[in-house]
Amino acid sequence: MTDGQPGARLGQPQEAYVAFAFAAADLLMESDHSGRIIFAIGASMSLVGRPARLLATMTLPELICPEDQSRASNALKRMAKGERVRHTLLHVALPDDGGSVPVALSGYPHPDHEGRLLLVLTHSGTIMSPSIKRNEEGLLGREGFEALAGSLIKESAKDDDDSYRMTLLDLPELADLRTKVGAEATAGFINRFTEYLRQCSVGGDAAADLGDSKYGLIHGPDVSSLDIEATIADLASSVMGAKLHPSTTSVQFNTDGISSQEATSALIYTLNRFSQDSGATIQELSKMAQPSLSLTVSKMREVKQTIGSGDFQLYFQPIVDLWSNAVHHFECLVRFGGSGASPYNTVVFAEDTGLVGELDLAILTRAIAFMREGVGAEPSMRFAVNLSGRTLSSSSLAGRLLRLIIGASDLRGRLLFELTESAAISDLVAVNAVIQEIRGRGHPVGIDDFGAGAAAFHYLRGLKVDHVKIDGSYVREASGKGDSLPFLRAITQLCRELKIATIAEHIEDEATANLLRVYNVRYGQGYFFGKPMQPSKKQPGNKAPWMTPVTQWRNGLLFFSGGSGAGSGSSSDGS
Repeated sequence: MTDGQPGARLGQPQEAYVAFAFAAADLLMESDHSGRIIFAIGASMSLVGRPARLLATMTLPELICPEDQSRASNALKRMAKGERVRHTLLHVALPDDGGSVPVALSGYPHPDHEGRLLLVLTHSGTIMSPSIKRNEEGLLGREGFEALAGSLIKESAKDDDDSYRMTLLDLPELADLRTKVGAEATAGFINRFTEYLRQCSVGGDAAADLGDSKYGLIHGPDVSSLDIEATIADLASSVMGAKLHPSTTSVQFNTDGISSQEATSALIYTLNRFSQDSGATIQELSKMAQPSLSLTVSKMREVKQTIGSGDFQLYFQPIVDLWSNAVHHFECLVRFGGSGASPYNTVVFAEDTGLVGELDLAILTRAIAFMREGVGAEPSMRFAVNLSGRTLSSSSLAGRLLRLIIGASDLRGRLLFELTESAAISDLVAVNAVIQEIRGRGHPVGIDDFGAGAAAFHYLRGLKVDHVKIDGSYVREASGKGDSLPFLRAITQLCRELKIATIAEHIEDEATANLLRVYNVRYGQGYFFGKPMQPSKKQPGNKAPWMTPVTQWRNGLLFFSGGSGAGSGSSSDGS
């Protein structure tokens, strides 16, 4: 048969089976570089509404809805250049009722026929891993949504196609409406509303429930955020007889001037700010998440440059043994530039954009060098370095971290670590394995900000550590109204039974320190014992530079001596 005849075959019958097996295909087609279909086999009726034998009279673009034809053409061009394309989301236009079917297009150059392509159309739902969880309404969770967004950004970058958009949706009134109109009416609205989100999303499968009445969807340019707001408000009125005022913000998948990895990180940062209820409103997100994502990417590059250039300083805050007043160790705190200002926002930004691992490794490298010479080399001085749970969760970053620690065997017992995390660790088993490797090499490990945010009690089941640092909110409340005293008692009792030491932060006065002693908290940190400092360069030797108005050396150890100078700061050239 000639190439133009319906039913033209592939070179060998088994090639069709190989192609099917490779792509898990529902419909396999052979075409030329323009998309003119030469051969088709498979479930064509369910996917394109036409028998396979008729497809050889058509072109691929003729099968695709008008709004998706440019994406299909871009995919064909890439394949013609020799690339392998996977999972380009499209809609097939059905011939009879004017409806459409969401599909995913994959393909690659024909291995045996120059000028030919092997094309695969699958049901779009098959592009998501079976392990990706969905709720009862069929919506993705945040992890699945992030994965899909990242995949589509990469495809957009290859196709030079910026038509995908992510819209984030907040329904803060939904909880109150559930109380007013009842659970049944609310459930009916949610079913209708989530079905609408899925219909609007690319492939009918790219909508997500982000928790706390927040949702997200990825869609094409034919759907606007204003349309979404208006439709949801109408649904609330018709189903529940109630008024609803949804808020939305949309981000375009535009990678002009930035890499797809940077765009993905910037997009996920926006998603994290929204879904974690960090206080960022829809209006703030709209300003922050510009369509080009340029502001977020610009800040990411600034942080990368800071890490790469080493434009940061280490400050040190004492942790004191409440039973003996000896300074047990110093926490290494990072300060960017020369301002000495708190780095909290920058560190959280680095966590949310995936840069915190590089920051952790840079700080640890600096701390190791500091501890080997000059004032940091005093044998009695111990220092704790913070590590993000995201660093320990990444196999590549954890490997680099362990290589640094193995190379610092001379600092056994002097170099400590604290696990910090603004988001929950998903794989405690893997992180615990890294922690035990660190502890086995002579470096104690603790959990920072215990009792707040992600650092919950289940961490103590999954992570074997040497100490926990009780979040300062408990300390402040205990020394004030006393509301948190039962929680403080529970934390200290549990840690005592597990033989885990406790550190309390945010100690501002002697009365608070005494209260914590009553509750058997072993160590304390706060302005009462000293602010973050840098050792003085004006005093000779290794011991004198660490002295402050409230500390003194006795028997080779640094002790907190209290007195009128407590909490007044410390000698520091950089403070």
